[in-house]
Amino acid sequence: MGNVWYTDIQHFLDADGYPAPGLPRPAERLMEHFGSIIEAVTGRNEKKATKITDVQCRRRPGHWRCEGRILAAIAEVNPEAVEWECPLCSDRGLITGWRGSIWDKMPEKKGPVE
Repeated sequence: MGNVWYTDIQHFLDADGYPAPGLPRPAERLMEHFGSIIEAVTGRNEKKATKITDVQCRRRPGHWRCEGRILAAIAEVNPEAVEWECPLCSDRGLITGWRGSIWDKMPEKKGPVE
């Protein structure tokens, strides 16, 4: 059975929106993993459907690296969150606070031209 992660990515960032200096290495690795998931979801054309990403699972059940690739999408019930899951080990989570972050690759929406 995998872990369930509820993550506000802003907790890893400083006031300017960049990775906070002096993060412990384990926290930095988590930030990089969650950032990769955000980039994978926001950088593709299809935003609604859950799709497999190139992000490898970071879990190590039994001290063996999981071979799964993360499935992820913008959450249907909360478009401000990214839902993700490893189909092999069931590690999964929800990432919030990603809009406008350094990992957000969605094109900016422009208002109507007047």
